[in-house]
Amino acid sequence: MSDLFGLKRFKRFLLSDVELEQKLLILFLMSSVVFSFCSIIISFVIHLDSTMLLITVVTFLCVPVCFVIAQNMRKPKLAAIITILMAYVFFPVMFFWSGGIHSGMPTWFLMCITLPWILVRGKASIVLEIIGVIIFTATIIISVIHPEFVHPISGEYRVAVDIIQSLYLVGGIISSIYKFQKVSYESQNKKIQDLLEKEERATRAKGEFLNNMSHDIRTPMNAILGFSALAKKELDNKENVKEYLTKIRTSGEYLLALINDVLDMSQMDNDKMELELSKINLLKIFSDIISILEYQIKSKNLEIRTDFSRVKHPWIESDLIKVKKILMNLISNAVKYSKETGGSIYISVIENEKDVNTSDFTIMIRDEGRGISPEFMEKIFLPFERENNTTKSGVMGSGLGLTIAKKCVECLGGTIEAESKLNVGTGFTIKFNAIIFENGESEALSNLETISFDGKRVLVVEDNELNIEIACRLLEELGFKTERAYNGQEAYDAVLNSDEEYYDLIYMDVMMPVLDGYEATKKIRKIENIQKSGVPIIAMTANVFDEDIKKSIECGMNGYITKPLVAEDVIKETKRVLIFN
Repeated sequence: MSDLFGLKRFKRFLLSDVELEQKLLILFLMSSVVFSFCSIIISFVIHLDSTMLLITVVTFLCVPVCFVIAQNMRKPKLAAIITILMAYVFFPVMFFWSGGIHSGMPTWFLMCITLPWILVRGKASIVLEIIGVIIFTATIIISVIHPEFVHPISGEYRVAVDIIQSLYLVGGIISSIYKFQKVSYESQNKKIQDLLEKEERATRAKGEFLNNMSHDIRTPMNAILGFSALAKKELDNKENVKEYLTKIRTSGEYLLALINDVLDMSQMDNDKMELELSKINLLKIFSDIISILEYQIKSKNLEIRTDFSRVKHPWIESDLIKVKKILMNLISNAVKYSKETGGSIYISVIENEKDVNTSDFTIMIRDEGRGISPEFMEKIFLPFERENNTTKSGVMGSGLGLTIAKKCVECLGGTIEAESKLNVGTGFTIKFNAIIFENGESEALSNLETISFDGKRVLVVEDNELNIEIACRLLEELGFKTERAYNGQEAYDAVLNSDEEYYDLIYMDVMMPVLDGYEATKKIRKIENIQKSGVPIIAMTANVFDEDIKKSIECGMNGYITKPLVAEDVIKETKRVLIFN
């Protein structure tokens, strides 16, 4: 009884995305079944001719055939054409057998003439309409010229009942179709209106975002250019130059964060997010992020209060990059929007073991900052939204951080909730499930600190002169001997013509002329000499999307570093690659 006569299923079909003509066909067939059944009952009650009753029953039984063709055989247009042709056959027969023009049949003719326009598109509808007009016109003319062909309905009472029932039944079918079309039009119109309003809101938000971005990009750019000019003028004053360089680096890091936010959103909008699961230490990520934000924390005299006492298994299986993005966005926001001086940020993690292998984790991050208005809380996770722009708030940002955090949490299969009170603070709660591990790092990883780069030879492959200069200087400071190649072909030739184990490592740019990094790596891996073909290769790339990282691994690279190069990242990734290769 939960779906009496399949009405719920029929309603779902009418609300589905199938073509309008197919919906109208099924609606017409359903209406025909109902009203034909009513017609049979009425005909039986008023004792119409048994032959006429038989014709009505046969017409009634033909409807399921059209249903099968339309739904099961997936040929709705063929079913519509057969339905119309059947009407062209049965109704003229019924016309002659039920009183001709002195009955309700002309009303049914009117309905039949409208069917091609309602159920069929294109030239077929025109052809069927012409056939219908010819058939029904000829039928009426023949009945007038040869009245003996017409089987009259006996009694004015029966004639009146037949006309009345025809008016109501045809009217019911046409009204059902009209009502559905009207409702469909209004529903479609509302969807279009909602989409337009959504698009307008998105356009306004993007416009505000671009205005904010313009300001937020120009501010650090002015700092970089201004302090670079000052440093050039004051080369002899080491203290000032050191201060200027620190501010230039801070501005550059902020610019990089803005660019990363925009790239992350682009990736999410294109549904390119993929999970890259690995064994990670959740508590160490908190420690690393707090260390990165140490300068901002100290400058605002903030106190970070952590409670990890209820975490039994810090080692879990999750996506390291996404977890870092989530926590970095939330903790950096807590720092940015906290009180100007003083105050605390509270971070806690609770683990609830579900079974031997998995646990539910709840992360809570709360600040004592300015808080968020109730109006803005409704759109806090929407992209490009900021309660106040940089000028008003004094806080720089893209307005994408919380959107990215939410997308990453959902990608991990978790949830994120926010609560806030003006002038009191804001809190975020993240819940997710993860596989847990009893043990921490492997013995190999625990010995990373013992690896030395002194005297190791690295081939740096990069087509940009500035980038290769920076990379070589950085690697040389770490103890490497460096050699250079300016495209993939030069890199391949250098490895092919070198002695065995001459190169300890290759840093390979991905996008280069002549031969790109991917193809160069594939060629190197095909060298017959195993010592040469097995040289570890680390990708240097500005492409930070998951599919780019996956592509570099698939072509034979052993690791990847994103540009711009950061010494800490280079050290960590290089040690990892060398110890496992």
